[in-house]
Amino acid sequence: MINEGSLCAVITGDLVSSSELGYQRRGSVISYLHSSFGSIAEQLQLNDAVLLPFDIYRGDSFQVVLTCPERALLASVLLSIKLSLFGEETNDLAARISIGIGTIGHIPDSGNVGEADGMAFRLSGRSLDMMKERDQGLLVTTPDAVLNLMFESQCAFFDLISGRWTDIQKEFIFEKLSGLTQEGIALKKGRSQSTVSQSLSSAGFDTVKKFLSNYEELFKHPGIFVEGDE
Repeated sequence: MINEGSLCAVITGDLVSSSELGYQRRGSVISYLHSSFGSIAEQLQLNDAVLLPFDIYRGDSFQVVLTCPERALLASVLLSIKLSLFGEETNDLAARISIGIGTIGHIPDSGNVGEADGMAFRLSGRSLDMMKERDQGLLVTTPDAVLNLMFESQCAFFDLISGRWTDIQKEFIFEKLSGLTQEGIALKKGRSQSTVSQSLSSAGFDTVKKFLSNYEELFKHPGIFVEGDE
């Protein structure tokens, strides 16, 4: 259980164009969503930081609460990449992901994420609704308006960059962000190290890595996230 006032991250998302999924494909996607987050949580050693478990609701939306908000952006980026690589016939699968940073006011004894409440939940949910109107893929929202301006522009740049990635670039970036070296990726994927290096460079990996590391660095100053929290 967390202390009152502790910062958390609520990750809320929904599948884009989910109404076009057939019944059989929808079941496969939901299963893939669960297994993908599970493997990412294990890779990032997040299992002890999951306050409320990964939950799918309304058939095409998902939510999870993390007590280590500094890892929420990386987890979300990895999940987004993982979804976009779901099978040869479904490589158009995409999700909008909204990260709300703030405090948690109520954790139900049932553990049902849908019954929880707090600033982080409200920020995440409201932003996801706005993202649908603005065709955004990723957004981080905090109680601080100035921080939100920065995150809005940074996430827009990420959407632009990631929207240009090829499948092989996505695979390489996923492995690199998961901790493999270029040599390790080359061995795993059966490619040369120079091919991996060139692919990561053309995909703008260093820029993406800077985006992620700068986000994590902000949590060394947690006070900036709680101004105006309610």
